[in-house]
Amino acid sequence: MKKVLILVLAISLVLSLVACNKNNEIINTPSEDDIPTNPIESTSPTVTNPLLFPVERLGFMGGNIGADGLVCGGDDGYIYYRSENDDWKLYKAKPDGSEKVKVSDRMPSNINVLDGWVYFLDYQEGFPIFRVRTNGADETKLTDGCCNNLYVAESGLYFDMRDEKNESHIYRADLDGGNMTLLFPEASLMNYFKGMIYLGATQLGVYDIETGTEKVLAETAVHNVSVDDSGIYYWAVDKGEFRCMNLDGSNDRLILSGGNFFNYCNGNLYYMGISENENGPCHVINRLNIVTNETVTLLEEANEFFNIHGEWVGVTFKQFFEHPETIDPDLMKPNAQGEVEIGESESIYYVFVSSENLYMRCSLRESILQTGKLDCIARLDNGITIWD
Repeated sequence: MKKVLILVLAISLVLSLVACNKNNEIINTPSEDDIPTNPIESTSPTVTNPLLFPVERLGFMGGNIGADGLVCGGDDGYIYYRSENDDWKLYKAKPDGSEKVKVSDRMPSNINVLDGWVYFLDYQEGFPIFRVRTNGADETKLTDGCCNNLYVAESGLYFDMRDEKNESHIYRADLDGGNMTLLFPEASLMNYFKGMIYLGATQLGVYDIETGTEKVLAETAVHNVSVDDSGIYYWAVDKGEFRCMNLDGSNDRLILSGGNFFNYCNGNLYYMGISENENGPCHVINRLNIVTNETVTLLEEANEFFNIHGEWVGVTFKQFFEHPETIDPDLMKPNAQGEVEIGESESIYYVFVSSENLYMRCSLRESILQTGKLDCIARLDNGITIWD
């Protein structure tokens, strides 16, 4: 169970937004100290038109991998995910949560599903690439090393890997892990689409695998990059903006200022924003339709404290910061570490898209009431359902 400490809440007061590292611990939003320092060389080649590249099936959707890839839909009607209910093991279930089956005892991230195989990075062994059949058979390690940003397509595996100096380099390998080849040094993989790899993170660039040409698209630190036939979507970290450009890099335009935990997929942008209710400011999960500019709130995070049984303790975040003198002194007593523990609080994260279904790893009071556990996977596309 997550205790809310006074130092953590001080951050919440200004409603700073956070991102997750590979271990899924909450840390500050990526900064230039956290990302590769080697900029992409600025060149001006003619990039091959991605629309001319043969259409291939992908093992991922939208920006799911940039959001750690904890949930992925398969073409067999199952959802593959890292279970919050069983120590982060790899499971599959129907979209409504029925027929849950453990696929592997490993702890996955960057989950891709393609042609009867589940591909993922394994937390326990330091993030090498594994694959296992969707029925749990033939689990195999495909690579060694600390990998990240795994994108699986019919043409192969695309990923980055850290070297002994902790520098990231982008590779390609066959679907069985063979013929691993360095594609681009000293860069992180932001996405893969139609024969192009999108590079970061101090600048956004694109590299044409067939021709070997590269091009700078945006001179800003980037994260949460998604690509489809309509364009390139990305979070410009330095500017605090979510933006879009055409596939050739033209018409770079603003979609949204502010927000965090972005995932663009199929014309919709899912993100965490800020709203307000009777208790004061709160975080919300929104869906923005890029075409109509219509925003729908999918979930509102509770901005008051509750105990380990899910019972409200009668203290809001606003009261804690603005009028602490009105709070029961017994609740304000520091523990042995000098920390003030008021109670539990909710937290929300990335939305994962699977066809028409939406899932999110989060900490919700309703999960305590239903399962006795704070952390869960919730389904968001038809109200709020505690799914796992």
